[in-house]
Amino acid sequence: MTSETMPAAATSSGRRASPSALLRARAVLSAEWIKLRSLRSMLVTPALAAVFCIGWGSLVCLRYVNTWPTRVAAGKAGFQPLDVNFNVLVIGVLFFGVLGALVVTNEYGNGLIRATLAATPQRGLILAAKTALLTLIALLSSAVLCFALFLAGQGILAGHLPHVTLADPGVLGRVLGAIFYLTTASLIGLFTGVIARSAAVAMSCVFGVFLVLPTLLNSLHGGVWRHTVPYLPSNLGNALWLSHSGWLARPAVAVLGLAAYIVVLGALATYSLRRRDA
Repeated sequence: MTSETMPAAATSSGRRASPSALLRARAVLSAEWIKLRSLRSMLVTPALAAVFCIGWGSLVCLRYVNTWPTRVAAGKAGFQPLDVNFNVLVIGVLFFGVLGALVVTNEYGNGLIRATLAATPQRGLILAAKTALLTLIALLSSAVLCFALFLAGQGILAGHLPHVTLADPGVLGRVLGAIFYLTTASLIGLFTGVIARSAAVAMSCVFGVFLVLPTLLNSLHGGVWRHTVPYLPSNLGNALWLSHSGWLARPAVAVLGLAAYIVVLGALATYSLRRRDA
């Protein structure tokens, strides 16, 4: 009787001792959240993005108000209040790309990544936790930024120039598109940081993808231009908030394109994290 019951008890004890996947995921999320809270960049970068975007966007709107009487009729007829208001996002997106890169490159810079990987050998789980937390932070930060930018800019234009409200057709969708774009940029920065493992290299890649590359490829002509430039991450993002898309992709295509970038970069980052030593 004793020899038969002991293995069963040991097995039962062993099952109780091994943590479930849910508990393991919760522990990793908790650990990653503690690390993110300790990073000053998690507060400083979104704050700088808000100050820059809202401040610069408001100044641009004020400039239009002050110069409106001197503008030609064609310029007044083609005036798009939301485009003028949100044009600052062309630069503001860089802040979110850098935010994502700093989530992981800080750990490589101070060597903490070795302790992280030793404590949690499931590297894919670590990246999944970082991705989930960054998505939440970037989503909330970009939502606050975009709605504050919209309200500030349109509030300045109201009573002086043509302006829009969230109730106008298509406006809310474009604001939500801008939020999606900024959140996507942060994930591109995160996965680039995992692959590069260097803050300087990752941030250089972010600047290259969102600022330099579109400028360089704009010099191309013909079929090459038509099949490349509209599908760059920056132009896909612009297609979500610009009123005059022109040569840009349709919003549905832009959403799918940005999602494809995330999936591909996420797969590369996962492979890199699993195959390379810290």
